Amino acid sequence: MYNAKEMIEKLVSVMSVSGHEERGREELRSFFSLPFDEYIPHSSGTHVFIKRCNKENAPRLMIDAHFDEIGMIVTGILDGGFLSVANIGGLDRRILPAAEVLIYGKETIYGVIVSTPPHLQAAGDSKKTPKIDELRIDTGYSKEELEKIVEIGTPIGFYERPAMLGSGRVASRSLDNKACCTAAYLAAASLSPDEMEADLYVTLSAREEATMADGASSSAYAIRPDLAIVTDVTFATAPGVKPEESGKFGGGPVISLSAVTDRPFTDSVISLCKESHIAYGITVDATDTGTNATMLSLVGDGIPVCVISIPIGSMHTYNETVELSDIESTAALFAAILKSKDIFAKGEDRYV
Repeated sequence: MYNAKEMIEKLVSVMSVSGHEERGREELRSFFSLPFDEYIPHSSGTHVFIKRCNKENAPRLMIDAHFDEIGMIVTGILDGGFLSVANIGGLDRRILPAAEVLIYGKETIYGVIVSTPPHLQAAGDSKKTPKIDELRIDTGYSKEELEKIVEIGTPIGFYERPAMLGSGRVASRSLDNKACCTAAYLAAASLSPDEMEADLYVTLSAREEATMADGASSSAYAIRPDLAIVTDVTFATAPGVKPEESGKFGGGPVISLSAVTDRPFTDSVISLCKESHIAYGITVDATDTGTNATMLSLVGDGIPVCVISIPIGSMHTYNETVELSDIESTAALFAAILKSKDIFAKGEDRYV
């Protein structure tokens, strides 16, 4: 089994630009499936991993952690070996010039987004954010060479280079949402079937960054879970971020209070944090958590959903940052939920 740092490094190495999650299927399965009993690839691109408890007619808990990452798509192959692109997901365009990228063509090649030197910029250009269709990627190839490798529609991701910062913090591409995928893995790896009160379905869901909930909701129709946890990243407290809208690095998982989440289930999770001495934070998301929770709550007859997040800095950039201790605390909370007889207690008024 892998620890948090090792799993982050392995997950980040798997290409998963939104809409192309299935490309890394066998690589992902080779290491992520170790603590699970079964793996089911879904037609949407979602990866479903199942760990069963030793109980007949056991309830089902779904932990949804979207697997896709933001990126780009090739729109043109230009003279001089340059590419024009469109975005997939919400890129922070302010930081794109000079960014390193990987172009996933017939072979994976390296590229750099062109940056105009300040010496050549017209007055006021430095204060403008470039439009995505104005950006060009330099590959170093000729147009003729590049056309043999890359086609219109080829996906592009940021260069993979996880780096450790101080205080157990890691910086990398795609930690939104592979940090939460890691927490789900660690929880499954920490439990024996006899400890679990429910069968666990971990969905590494597709297309969240592009369509919101596409892969998660379609998988939930097949799984029909009794309860669902949506785990995603949330804003970490940092300069320019309001404390009440964020979670502290090192403060553990962040639990959402929202009109779209199930309040009895959420209250039970908060109580469990207190009983288990798991540090946690709270965010109030009113009517929108910005996650797959809204669509999951509407699947079938309705699924009671709780949103549990990990604080992240520099969201939607190529150097997102998370603290390993927050991943481990979130995994501990998932494990505690799976071991809780109270949370999976049956009854008409338990979850409504």
